[in-house]
Amino acid sequence: MSKKSNTALEDILEKKEDYTDEAIQAAIWELENRGVIKKTEVAFEDKEFIENKFSTKTLNENPVEELQMSVLYSKKAIQGFTIFFTTIFGAVLLMSNLKELNKSKARIEVLVFGISYTLLSIVLLNFLPRMFLITLLFNFVGYLILVEFFWNKNLGKDLKYKKKEIWKPLITSILITGVLIFLQFLPQILSK
Repeated sequence: MSKKSNTALEDILEKKEDYTDEAIQAAIWELENRGVIKKTEVAFEDKEFIENKFSTKTLNENPVEELQMSVLYSKKAIQGFTIFFTTIFGAVLLMSNLKELNKSKARIEVLVFGISYTLLSIVLLNFLPRMFLITLLFNFVGYLILVEFFWNKNLGKDLKYKKKEIWKPLITSILITGVLIFLQFLPQILSK
């Protein structure tokens, strides 16, 4: 924060919905240290003061990128991909989130879990009656482990983030699933 200009710090206070609580507090402290605002003049929760003091700002300034909220795939997106495709698809989305937040060790853990759980599911589903409901149940358990364990452990339950669009992974997942289904029925098609 010490390298940011007063204008950039004031921008953080004005556009507080785009920044984490920690970034807002750091901006307040830095402005206090510079004497721009008095230490008793603003509390972190005093949002009206911040809005009034900095309401004359221009909207053309660029916000400080590293302090903005991360853009991540939501838990609902991971749920949909895990349940309707397989656990590995949900794991890939969670790995993308972890990459965004520079958590490489956690990414490897999620990858190993996703591959292991998907392979285990395939093996177990071969011994169980072929019912779509059983497959959904396995996928739902995979989702619960991904979100309740890995997400909450590595990202936290109360993480604030902006939701990332799911169109690219959705199209990719549909294409991969389509190719796998085609390959599954290819011997029957060729034998005719």
